Amino acid sequence: MNSTPWLDSMRSLGLCSAIVAASACTERHPGEETDGDDTTITDGPATDGPTTNDPPTTTAPPTTADPTDGPSTDTEGDPTDGPEPTEPVVIAFNADADILFVIDNSLSMATRQAKLAAAMDSFLDRIEGLNYRIGITTTDSGNPRCDEMVTTPERGRLQLTSCIDRVALGEFEVLGEDASSACTDLCALTDADLPIKPTETHLSNGALAPRNWVEKINSVSNLPDGVDPIDALQCFIPQGVAGCGMESHLESMFLALSRANDDTSPTNHGFMRPHASLSVIVVSDEADCSRANDAIFTTNKVFWEDPDAAAPTSAACWNAGVACTGAGPTFETCTSANFGIDGSFDVPDEQAVLQPLARYIDFVQAIEDEKKVFDPDAEVRVMMLAGVPVGYESHDAEIVYEDAPDPQFQTDFGIGPGCLGADGLTAIPPVRERVFAEAFAVGEDRDLFSICDDSYDAALATMAGKIAGQIRPACMPRCVADVDPNTPTLEANCELFEVDLLNETRTALLPCMEVGGEWTVPAGSTSCFVALTDGSGETPSSIDNMSPECVAEGFNLEFFILRTGAPNSGVFVEATCELSADPAADCPLL
Repeated sequence: MNSTPWLDSMRSLGLCSAIVAASACTERHPGEETDGDDTTITDGPATDGPTTNDPPTTTAPPTTADPTDGPSTDTEGDPTDGPEPTEPVVIAFNADADILFVIDNSLSMATRQAKLAAAMDSFLDRIEGLNYRIGITTTDSGNPRCDEMVTTPERGRLQLTSCIDRVALGEFEVLGEDASSACTDLCALTDADLPIKPTETHLSNGALAPRNWVEKINSVSNLPDGVDPIDALQCFIPQGVAGCGMESHLESMFLALSRANDDTSPTNHGFMRPHASLSVIVVSDEADCSRANDAIFTTNKVFWEDPDAAAPTSAACWNAGVACTGAGPTFETCTSANFGIDGSFDVPDEQAVLQPLARYIDFVQAIEDEKKVFDPDAEVRVMMLAGVPVGYESHDAEIVYEDAPDPQFQTDFGIGPGCLGADGLTAIPPVRERVFAEAFAVGEDRDLFSICDDSYDAALATMAGKIAGQIRPACMPRCVADVDPNTPTLEANCELFEVDLLNETRTALLPCMEVGGEWTVPAGSTSCFVALTDGSGETPSSIDNMSPECVAEGFNLEFFILRTGAPNSGVFVEATCELSADPAADCPLL
């Protein structure tokens, strides 16, 4: 397994399944916009709970004792038995990862979908040990040029059906071309073989139901017993080739994530956990065409490559959303731009004929900001398999934006290919998608990989590694006092609390019990905590070992939470510990 060191150490102890994130944010409420099927969506997260300008405190939830007596709990006991009163610290627990695949399901994508499915083993290998959810939707959010009776746009709805069943429905055949091998070469399971087990979500109040995503929580998947997630995803990933060729990568992503908090959505509701890391993976060989104005595809021909044609080509999507500098045919660079209905350049967002990038950047940034309230290091990752040259992700190759030497290709797409595969397939260089992904880049990383590569194993393994790299152990961010220096490791005096903002409660967590060398939840409880204090192998047992990350950063205490079910929305965990009077001596590296 090629995962992060602290996950490897937890797996070796049988503890990785116990590291569960506490929900950090509240459900967003829908706004006023609808997508045409009466499903409510929102332009950005709005919460009833904390925001980045209003961090959570323990003054909002009711307490059961005088706060001057120390931390209050819902359990009985002498408050003087707890730690000396200190400011509560929010603890960021997170081994949870939500992953959304947005997959192009147009005619040119059969081979690419097959390669994506083939790379699922490389992808899952790197996230083994995480509590992951994997949702799948397509780039089809409808377009006036596509007959919706034929393309049946998903509009961000999560899809979880076997491609074998969809082959029978004709979704792998267009214009007499049979692309079913993109499914059948790897998939051997039908929907009848893949009944999804009922599970709960943070929004379901304990109710169980089959969900439209694959998940593996606490080492238990929602797939049938005996079905490997690799085999299942190799059937779920291929989305067919009958989708609209005017792809809407960004709008589909927006709708998928918006629906996750829409209680009227039977496919997406509850998918996106407030506390989990979020990664979006877009797989497409064409330019984003998330439209704001239908007329440019019907009666207004300003952006058509050939205004005398009976119908526009995909070039209209490029021409309506991209501006390039330089005389051509090779351009210095190309970037996203807002064009008005008359072709005017750099118009305000509300006048743009394609949806402005700010719609998507602001939306995802708001999600990230909500996560940062409880984990300041939280990052939303946006990664892509797109029309960039092989080596672009490692800065060994750059995108070349130039007109196509083939006039027909230019008419079809408005620009020349960004990459060419050994199989002869090409892909359009990303611009709107690239700028969107760059808005969420971490450091100097490039998160765009070539869709023209012979294999996607390396790309998917790298993406999964970046997802796993976001998962961090729950180090106590203060230097904690050792209340019994005579023991070989730190003896901490701490209390942990679950704070439920929605129900206005603050409940003490009990310590977990050690049974047979493993931690277990005490009888009658649904969760408990463990304090890890052994940073250098001082004790014979390994179940109290701290992670290398916490030790390297100079912390002397680490927590994890063991649960028997999903926490409710709006729940986070805070700790109150007796702190060291001499942190320079007790935590010299901190």
